[in-house]
Amino acid sequence: MLIKTICYTLMLSFLLNVQHSFAQKQKNTAEFDANIPKQYTRLINTLIMKSGISPTSAARIHGYVGLALYESINAGSPTYRSMAKQLNGFNAPPSPTLPLLWDVVADETMHAVSDSLFSYIYSTLADYNYIRKALDTLQTRHKTSFKNRYKNNKSVEESVKFGRKMASYIYQYSKTDGGHRESMDETASRDYRHYQAPEGSSWDDTKTRAGISVQPTWGKNRTFIKGIYAQTKPADPIPFSKDLNSDFYKQAMELYEMTRELTFEQRLIAEYWRDDITVTYTPGGHTIHILVNALEKEKASLDKFAYAYAKTSIALNDAFVCCWETKYTTNCIRPITYIKELIDKRFKPSFFTPQFPEYTSGHSTQWGASTEILTSIFGNEYAFTDQTDYLRDKLVPRQFKSFEEAAQEASVSRMYAGVHFRQACEVGLEQGKRIGRIVNKLNWIK
Repeated sequence: MLIKTICYTLMLSFLLNVQHSFAQKQKNTAEFDANIPKQYTRLINTLIMKSGISPTSAARIHGYVGLALYESINAGSPTYRSMAKQLNGFNAPPSPTLPLLWDVVADETMHAVSDSLFSYIYSTLADYNYIRKALDTLQTRHKTSFKNRYKNNKSVEESVKFGRKMASYIYQYSKTDGGHRESMDETASRDYRHYQAPEGSSWDDTKTRAGISVQPTWGKNRTFIKGIYAQTKPADPIPFSKDLNSDFYKQAMELYEMTRELTFEQRLIAEYWRDDITVTYTPGGHTIHILVNALEKEKASLDKFAYAYAKTSIALNDAFVCCWETKYTTNCIRPITYIKELIDKRFKPSFFTPQFPEYTSGHSTQWGASTEILTSIFGNEYAFTDQTDYLRDKLVPRQFKSFEEAAQEASVSRMYAGVHFRQACEVGLEQGKRIGRIVNKLNWIK
């Protein structure tokens, strides 16, 4: 009997030691590097560019991928807390059964939610499975690494299962925001159609290509922050007038004279921040790329990356929704229409004027929001060089002493290009900053 007791005690001690040893090997999210989300984020930008996704939709994709990554790993973070009950309609995301392998969770979550969010454009791509192949190829590399690194298949399986569960939850949440599209046909019918401006409005989209307005209902989408538009709504634009002594005419004349006397540097700035669809990551994607480069430079951990990405992308999404609500509420006329009719019919902006109302500037609003977020993460005087991929072979990388400096330059670039009046840029920048401050005030830290 004594021998049996001793044997049982030794066996129990051995099992407890093994369990303790296994538990000790489980790292929290601050101990993982950010290589996996960094690769996915850069791939998402590339897919957005190659697919010709609009700036508003691109910001939305980043918003939900960022939230999915953040929520999937914050249970393993010593620093960051869930956004449950802090975001609009986001109440009960899945909770994991610990311990999990957080790099595996991050990989599965980002792969699955990205696949779902991009799924509506599959049928129109020249290569039907281009996006899915790109995502699968990246994940296959990660799985090979996991196979060599982790011998406990059960832990890998549980981590994959939770990642899929979180991705599914976030995707279902995204489908109720007003921005979800089932197909490209639905996208065309809802987002790229003729818009009849209200009677008395100065906006006239018949002067733009094919009379098509871009996403006239996007401003009605659910934002991540409940009521954020009401909290950040800008003042009305300068009243429309054709009177040569009016403030509206004066701002048009200011822009006209500015564009006639642009320096080489100003022309370069206009081109640098152009951020067109199909050939760039879009304005928000450009900002995300700058963020990722800064996080890579700082050797950010997995949870720091998730926090920074979620915070920035949530602000970007809400900035574009608020901007679009402002645009189609105020219905302000574009410089190209007003200046050609009243000042100089030969007036020609540096590049094509987008097909939506003037006020406020999307570039300015999203950068206003971004600079508040990025400054809160990296500091007021964080110097950086923007070496965004699609600019590398065309334009010299630009250096900035702070994110505020970059925001100011991106905003004024739209005046240099001749596509926005001053008020749209300056007011948009301030509107975005108010949005960013609200996102910063969320309870991110445990």
